[in-house]
Amino acid sequence: MDERPVEAKIVKDDVAKETQRLDSQVAKCKVGVAWIDLLKIRNGLKFGVYNDRPENETETNKLIASFKNAGIVSMKETSAIPIILDVKRIKKNVKLCADFSNPDEVPELGLINSNAIIVASGQHRLSALRKYAQSLEDELASLEKKQTKITGLKNLTAEHVAMHNSMREDIALTKGLLEGIGKWGVIVYDQGLCNSSILLQQDYVSADRTVASAATAVQR
Repeated sequence: MDERPVEAKIVKDDVAKETQRLDSQVAKCKVGVAWIDLLKIRNGLKFGVYNDRPENETETNKLIASFKNAGIVSMKETSAIPIILDVKRIKKNVKLCADFSNPDEVPELGLINSNAIIVASGQHRLSALRKYAQSLEDELASLEKKQTKITGLKNLTAEHVAMHNSMREDIALTKGLLEGIGKWGVIVYDQGLCNSSILLQQDYVSADRTVASAATAVQR
């Protein structure tokens, strides 16, 4: 029987330490944060370079449900979309922020050309946002159509007037939800540094933190 004092043993494949190591490497590639209008710029986003995971409709629907039930908080590290680009493309008058601690101070990302932006992850967020925005547009069109129909009636009743006024409130709320809906935070990574870093080749940044956790982050 071995009665020698038991000494500490270093764990092989320590996930926590490996995560810390990768976090450190990611930080070295990070340039800063900004925001883009996802709905206006979506055709200029290039997915699949670092993350070729196909879109899962179930996961997209989870995010849509999250948007409806808890709203959208896109200016946050855990829900922001990581993008990789040549920092020389950023307009000189754009000063990126270090983080999202002051959302109102985060600048819009201005680029000197319209070349595609490489996106490390976020296809589910973009798809969910697009579908949610379309549903709101459809709802707004339906409300306005009903309101116009009531306005065109020759013999208005008190009930018609009440419905018309109620619709005004619904229209205002829907327009409020649509206002600035595409504004979404992005974390900018230097393409030059990322290309020489093993971390992106290992799909670290492109790991979506799982869509479930992303949905939770968007709610907060």
